[in-house]
Formats: sequence, structure tokens, C-alpha cells
Amino acid sequence: MKYNMSMLMSKAWSLYRKAKMSFSEALKLAWQWLKVQAANAEIVKAAIEAAGIDQEAHTWAGWQSLGRMVIHTEQAVLKVTVADPTTRKGTRVKSYFTYEQTQPAPMAY
Repeated sequence: MKYNMSMLMSKAWSLYRKAKMSFSEALKLAWQWLKVQAANAEIVKAAIEAAGIDQEAHTWAGWQSLGRMVIHTEQAVLKVTVADPTTRKGTRVKSYFTYEQTQPAPMAY
């Protein structure tokens, strides 16, 4: 399996700066985080199918990267618990929104 080394190093540097740990520890944690990303993608895909959502669904940050923003009054259509070794509990809850719950992001000037 090929890993995105750029993503690995970005995560390691982010952990090193924010968590005040040695770079060696941050790199080990970043490797763990990167390895669970594929499994998490499968968990999310299965949860979306099980919920019967037949349209595109992303997290708030996912929609933002696509140039859209979630309408503030909208509730998530799906919440999924995924593995995240960078947290104390080792898991993270991600909220997913559909296209209908978003609007075009305002243009930055």
C-alpha cells in the first residue's frame, strides 16, 4: 500500500507544534493516524450506505474544501465514530452533511 508522505509529514509537524512532543513521537503518531485513514474511509462509506443516503455527503471541512459551506441551522444527517490515534480516547465523531444542506461559500476579497 502506498502512503501519502506529504500528508504524513504535515500531520507529524502539526502534532509536533500543537502537542509539544518530540518530533519522533509526533512522527510515530502520524504514522498510526495515516494507517487508519483507509479503514475509516470504509467505515464511513458503509455507514452512509446503511443510512440510505443516496447523495454526496461530506464533513463541514470537506464541503469547505469544495467551495461550499454548511448552512448553520442544519443538523448532520449522519454521525460516525472513526479511529483517531491522535486523540486521548483514540476515536473521533465526524458529522456528515448532504449537498442540500450547503450553500456556495462567499467569495473572499
